[in-house]
Amino acid sequence: MKNLNVLTLVLIALLTFSFTAYSQEKAAHLLNNTSFQKEIEKTEVQLVDVRTPKEYAEGTIEYAKNIDFLNENFLEQTKTLSKDKPVYIFCKSGKRSEKARNTLLENGFKQVYELDGGYTKWVEVKK
Repeated sequence: MKNLNVLTLVLIALLTFSFTAYSQEKAAHLLNNTSFQKEIEKTEVQLVDVRTPKEYAEGTIEYAKNIDFLNENFLEQTKTLSKDKPVYIFCKSGKRSEKARNTLLENGFKQVYELDGGYTKWVEVKK
């Protein structure tokens, strides 16, 4: 019985540690407006708006390239990006950019950062 209690405590500790590590990794790639702004002001930044062309036409962050995540050719279009340089992505609110980030990482991109809250939050803060 004592061994079972110890085993249970160890299992709980491992699960807690794993969840905490996952949460920290997830948070590390999310950049607030200020951090995102600082990063994209650097030269030769790969800045990608993963919204639809219609959303892109309504306004975007200066110098952002539009690669629509919902387009069936999304991966083909990302071939214009370097997998070895950081990529900064955003969508309307953060849902598509999270999916796009995961897709890029699964396809060999090394560093992909998201704008926390997406373009909607970007515009709100800039007002």
